Amino acid sequence: MNYRAALESWAQTRRDRGWHEGRPPADQWIEYHATHAQLVYSGRCRIDELDQDDRLAIGTHAHIMLNTGQAQIRFMFWRPAAAESLWGPRCMDLISGEIKRW
Repeated sequence: MNYRAALESWAQTRRDRGWHEGRPPADQWIEYHATHAQLVYSGRCRIDELDQDDRLAIGTHAHIMLNTGQAQIRFMFWRPAAAESLWGPRCMDLISGEIKRW
């Protein structure tokens, strides 16, 4: 399966479900999905509370949220979080369905 077609379909589903697209607010808890190639990173965080030391460590909230260009994030979807607690990030392969947790 072509990952670009899978990615576009996945992104359209997020839009259809009312997720916000683009840069999320820094001052509230959010749930997010961010895509890099065929990988989807998901988690819950509050950007203004992220550890700056984790900015360059691949797979961390800070790397994904603060360095979207360097992390090569194609799509960023977010919504207000239902809970105010850190979760993730989790990484899922859109093609294989394999999930990696850190």
